[in-house]
Amino acid sequence: MLSAQRRVLATLPAAVRHYSVAAPELNISTAKNGVKVASFNDITPTASVAVVVGAGARAEGAGNAGAAHYLKNFGFKNNAKRTAFRITRETELLGGVLSSQLTRESLIFSAEGLKNDVSFFAELLGDVVSKTKFQEHELVDIAHNVKNETAYARSQPEIAVLDEAHRVAFHHGLGNSLFAASSSKIDVNVVKDFARQAFTSGNVALVGSGVSHDHLATLAESFLDVPSGSPLQSIASKYHGGESRIDAEADLGHFLLAYQGAPANTPGFAAAQVLRYVLGGGDRFLKWSAGTSALSHTAAKLSTHTQISAFNLGYSDAGLFGIYVAAPEKDVAAAISAAAEQLKVVTSNITADDYKRAVAQAKFAAASMFETRAERLEVLGNQVGCLISVSALSVGKYTSFADLAAAFDTVKADDVVNIAKKILKSKPTVVAFGDVRALPYADSVSL
Repeated sequence: MLSAQRRVLATLPAAVRHYSVAAPELNISTAKNGVKVASFNDITPTASVAVVVGAGARAEGAGNAGAAHYLKNFGFKNNAKRTAFRITRETELLGGVLSSQLTRESLIFSAEGLKNDVSFFAELLGDVVSKTKFQEHELVDIAHNVKNETAYARSQPEIAVLDEAHRVAFHHGLGNSLFAASSSKIDVNVVKDFARQAFTSGNVALVGSGVSHDHLATLAESFLDVPSGSPLQSIASKYHGGESRIDAEADLGHFLLAYQGAPANTPGFAAAQVLRYVLGGGDRFLKWSAGTSALSHTAAKLSTHTQISAFNLGYSDAGLFGIYVAAPEKDVAAAISAAAEQLKVVTSNITADDYKRAVAQAKFAAASMFETRAERLEVLGNQVGCLISVSALSVGKYTSFADLAAAFDTVKADDVVNIAKKILKSKPTVVAFGDVRALPYADSVSL
């Protein structure tokens, strides 16, 4: 959940105030074949390149649910140029690292290695989106891996609860699971068809860090041999809310309370992010201390195993704001009720000290995402994925840390109060995980 928070933070709006924060130069352009190209030219001996595809879980429909998860795992398998074994062997010989990642808005295939080898890795990435064979015998192993990944996700409370919260909140689109269910009717033809729709020039971008922009554009033209096409159309997000209860073995009881948030790249999301730190919990800024935030104090009054944290997730056309509780089952009801009361308190007023602290902590969290080349590439890749989702990549603007810091400075205390009021007007999304007989229902908690 926290890693997801970090990714979506990078899509806040720019503001007028300037910050003198050193950052690698960023360039965005369109290659001759129609593929978008975005790059940082970091001064480092290593480089990262990634193909960002607007084919996240939200792009699935009822007939191909789970296809994005399978397509992610088909990355770097046998293609028309190389076998999967050869891809792995040649990458290892060059000291490189290959990976694939699925989010709700995008599918990302990436490679890291020495700068001198960036052309080789760009070629591998191009082969993934243009030359993968999608063979029947490989599907057997892929299906096994998909099953294991899904089982693992379902066994991890935070992952399972957050995934279920999206389903309850949005039903379809953003409500689609990141993990293929055992009931998914996926075969090679379904994956091929999904890939055919996804791997088009208007739905694919090549992003890079540690490589010159001109060189990256040349690589896009040389290796991303994809047909022309527009971004995949996904269902527009509509917030619903509701309740779900997952009976599972767990050491603690888990309870999520969420509301309709604000889309990424909007002033409302910036205000909600400051609200998230006004409430606090989860992040510790002083070692051995529970912190001074409202939720930290609430958790400290209960058992030592009680954890309460606020979260704020933003997507291209929707958002989800909420509170997550993990506590001994006997303390869950008291913890979530007290946390909900803290959220209500903010609708009346926040102190000057809480406001100042929250803005500073929001800036610190944003700055932390830009510390390394790999993190900057992840930020850029996810921003590109959001822009593809709303067909705005041609006019989209990259949001740097300076933009993020300036955006937080435009948020006033009244903005935080108003976004809290707006959030609470929506129908709650509630997910309970654990021994559900011992966990409260939504209507029994003071919301």
